[in-house]
Amino acid sequence: MENELNNKVVLEVFDKIRNFGQVHEHGHMLEGIVASSDFDGYSILLSGNGVTLQLNFHQSYKFEYESERLKSQFMDKIDYIHRHYNHRRHDEDASS
Repeated sequence: MENELNNKVVLEVFDKIRNFGQVHEHGHMLEGIVASSDFDGYSILLSGNGVTLQLNFHQSYKFEYESERLKSQFMDKIDYIHRHYNHRRHDEDASS
């Protein structure tokens, strides 16, 4: 089976949500995606719109979703965050 997930992108998106997103009761939220982690950072969770993605320390992952359409929309948002948010913009905002 082809690996459908680029773990590096997921980790970058997690970081971008934490940097650019708003504080949410379960972590930080950006573009409708919530990023959170367990207490020791062993695994991270990205969730939104009926989809949850858990990425573990050893790069294994688990999706939970109700339909392929929801999963596709979720991955489109992950891709959008990855392409449209960058750390330079965050650093510039912080120094202003």
